[in-house]
Amino acid sequence: TTMPASGKSGKSAGSKAKVAASKKAPSKAATKAAKAASKRGKEVSKRGITKASIRKIARRGGCKRIASSVYDEARTILRSFVDNLMHDTGAIMEMFGKTRSTVRPADVMFALKKQGRTLYAVA
Repeated sequence: TTMPASGKSGKSAGSKAKVAASKKAPSKAATKAAKAASKRGKEVSKRGITKASIRKIARRGGCKRIASSVYDEARTILRSFVDNLMHDTGAIMEMFGKTRSTVRPADVMFALKKQGRTLYAVA
């Protein structure tokens, strides 16, 4: 057998283009669903409580300047607050005998009330 002058096998470039065109790209909906499925169960932020988020909370509280030592202290306090709140929320869900795995806003409201931090502004 002789090889074509281009040095390639007997297939032409046109047949390769037809094969590539026959493979269909996934639809937009399928791509979005795949992205959502890949994100499911992952942490939102691996960095935890960022410096910017602490600054935002401090600004809301009326602070203009923040010392660098405040950030680590704020992280530990916020983390312990959220841990205690989730612990109390889980205890309340068990207390009511709910077998569901979804935490609802009412569960968190009861936990805050138990800690003495009643929240009224939630509809």
